[in-house]
Amino acid sequence: MPPSHQPSPTILLPELPPKTLVGIDLVAFSSTANFHGIRDLPLGWHFLYTGTTESFSLRCGAWFYVGDISSAGQGDNETALVVAQGQQTLAPEIYIWKWNTDTESLSLLTSDSDADRQEAMRYKANLGALWQSGGLFRYRSRVSPAMLSNKPGSAPAEARQAEEDEETEEDGRRDWRQLTNRLSPEILSRIIGDPEVDLDGHPRWLVTSASTANRDADHIPGVDSPAADEGGVSRKIMEQEREFGFLPIDLKRTWREGAIGRERTEAAQDKSWALGDLVFKYSSRVPGEITVDEQTGEAQLLGELQFTFLMVLTMMNFSCLQQWKRLLELILTSRRAILEREAFMSEVLRLLLRQLERCDDVEGGLFEIDNDEGGKFLRKLLAKIRRSVDDVVPNGTESMVKTELDKLEAWVKEEFDWELKRESIVRRGILQLEDGEEVEMEIEDNDADEETGEYAPMVVDLEEHNNISEEEQIEEDEASDLDDMRY
Repeated sequence: MPPSHQPSPTILLPELPPKTLVGIDLVAFSSTANFHGIRDLPLGWHFLYTGTTESFSLRCGAWFYVGDISSAGQGDNETALVVAQGQQTLAPEIYIWKWNTDTESLSLLTSDSDADRQEAMRYKANLGALWQSGGLFRYRSRVSPAMLSNKPGSAPAEARQAEEDEETEEDGRRDWRQLTNRLSPEILSRIIGDPEVDLDGHPRWLVTSASTANRDADHIPGVDSPAADEGGVSRKIMEQEREFGFLPIDLKRTWREGAIGRERTEAAQDKSWALGDLVFKYSSRVPGEITVDEQTGEAQLLGELQFTFLMVLTMMNFSCLQQWKRLLELILTSRRAILEREAFMSEVLRLLLRQLERCDDVEGGLFEIDNDEGGKFLRKLLAKIRRSVDDVVPNGTESMVKTELDKLEAWVKEEFDWELKRESIVRRGILQLEDGEEVEMEIEDNDADEETGEYAPMVVDLEEHNNISEEEQIEEDEASDLDDMRY
């Protein structure tokens, strides 16, 4: 590094063992003996994680923000990011995360320790030497084809390849911004807990691949107790973990308290009331007024949708996968919200498209890690919102939701060969076998759409129902309450 230039934002990882899995945002690699950190970090959110092996080891990672963190979570409006970039001071942002052999993870140097402060000064003073020796990896948002091939080429070909690599890098950085533009310190603190703070005042939020929400945890007495691994690495890490504070989504009860009859039935089919109630509860209140700013509540859902997906992408976290699916089911089955929350719904569809474009980055595939049979869960949700949009948006009417859904539908058709329009799918027909025999076939899960089988309408004799004794009614009510408690 030339002495006349200030260092760019850099994260130093001293004493990191060789062959450690290191991931930064959407790129992962195996460390070498000469690897000491990553330089040229762009402004915005970053997620750094490590693992002792590439596949089956526990992964530990942390979120941190480069630049003015007060500008985080602004969505597609990047004005705040540009302002923060113009307001950078001459003091470089240097993050130092030292390898902890006890927990096999990265730990901070804190201001509480004189030894940590002296150690940090030594690392920062040696930054120029590390730069010149090639010990700092230049930040990349994705690995370009040229980086995977070491074949030499002609000068014009190399220049053209360098230009293509630059475009690929810019595309990757734009993708990452769109995947994290709704994250904020408030959202991360709600989900993960209070951050750790290093000696320079930089916060970071810790996550592991084993982190979970209580509703997704399998509690086995005597097996998942910390005492079961007394003194082990996993026990020390588990002691530091806190339960995920996800948004409370109950897909079994999506109607207001006290609702009966038709109101409950409609709220079960159209979850707009449950979505609106959740948005209202997590919206910020306007000082001195009764009204609430519901955009802040919608931002909470969008930020959590981004967080959960990226934790599946990088950490293969099971609990985050379940919450991502719950969020999508709540949002994509909210029929009235297509008109009432048009901007929010369109942003969800735009984000979902960006997420699906990166779903192959998950080891083994996003749909395979949860036995989703090729994305059956998501395909059904997209087909439902396709029907809802076609029903509630009149032909010829401009709609942001319809525009974004059309883009998403075209992409899943090309990539996965998914057909979302009901009339384009043959649901029942005659199939001729190789020996000439003809059999009648019906698409799986057709009962719900056709209202047949267990989904068929039921005729209830109200007179007979009203003649049941008071004791029998109490028993029925208690049984119903017990079922709700079990869920």
